[in-house]
Amino acid sequence: MKKLCVLFLLTFLIIPNSFGKNYKQFYFKIDGTINADTGTVYLNFYSEYIPNKTKELTARVKNNKFTISGYIPEPQAVNILLDDRYMSSDFIIEKGLQTISINTDSTRKVPVVLNKTMINEYPKYEAYFEKMQGMWSRFYQKEDSFNMLHNRQLPKAIKLNLDKEYSILCDLDNKTLLQYSQKSHIAFWRLIRTMNWGYEPIFDSIYNSFSSELKNGYAGRVLKIKLDNGRLLSVGKQYPLLQCVNRNNEKFSPTIFLKNKLTLLDFWYSGCGPCRAQFNSLKNLYTQFGNKGFEIVGISVDRETDKKKWEDIIINEKLSWQHYWDMNGKEANRLSIRAFPTNFLIDNTGKIIAKNISVEELEVLLSKSL
Repeated sequence: MKKLCVLFLLTFLIIPNSFGKNYKQFYFKIDGTINADTGTVYLNFYSEYIPNKTKELTARVKNNKFTISGYIPEPQAVNILLDDRYMSSDFIIEKGLQTISINTDSTRKVPVVLNKTMINEYPKYEAYFEKMQGMWSRFYQKEDSFNMLHNRQLPKAIKLNLDKEYSILCDLDNKTLLQYSQKSHIAFWRLIRTMNWGYEPIFDSIYNSFSSELKNGYAGRVLKIKLDNGRLLSVGKQYPLLQCVNRNNEKFSPTIFLKNKLTLLDFWYSGCGPCRAQFNSLKNLYTQFGNKGFEIVGISVDRETDKKKWEDIIINEKLSWQHYWDMNGKEANRLSIRAFPTNFLIDNTGKIIAKNISVEELEVLLSKSL
């Protein structure tokens, strides 16, 4: 299964200045209890989806209690941390007073939150996805067993089968979300979280199933822009022009696609472990097929301060294919690419024929096509 990093880029979605002015802000307060004597609690927001761009609010724990308050335009998905000792899964906060009870031994779980959505809707949501959660749990157990058995050096056939099963589960998960969505605030914010891993066509149907209230809220309008941008990278679409440059400061040109039968665009950055872990396999493919009409184009989304790291990796890892720099990930962010590595396989007309293809699947395809 493909391992990914999510990079929260320095650039943000470009929104008109007046976009958030019509959204009234409502006061909220959280009274919390926690089985910890001291520490700092962090309430984390999806900052792009809130007008005041709040990233986090903090509070000190005293006598196993804390209080956090602020302003939101509508119900928001958040998670909560206690220093580096605990992190919750996402939950919904609303305007007004609500309480939360945290057990730090249950990290990455949904804490006990008492407000209208979490009391009335969350149990239904949890029951609806119970079967799906079980399927994911069994898949990860199987993957872990294979990795232990093969000392994390999985044979190609097993990796191919795991990739296929993972894709099937992702499709089924999205279909389950579509069936559930309707007026659900929890489903709405789950779609926002899922968009971090890249656009899928079914997301439009899920979005359209939401109520007008959700779609016309601030977060709903931001999500619509992201879906529109992500749709540009659907399989079958012409790959859009990218504003990035190579190490000689030469601009990226789509004519690169015309020169090759198949081109793999690989989005990565220097601090991404899964990105760098694939380089040896990509080098083997490039050696095998690079003179048969196959090209790789690496596109780094490294920050401006990390430019030298990007260049050093290219040299030290001996990555002989072409490389471009999308400084601060501006273009990737515009196109709703937030998980890395992300790749696109392009034909010689510039059309996208595959997205996030695994190295094993790509090798099979290249063997048949070139």
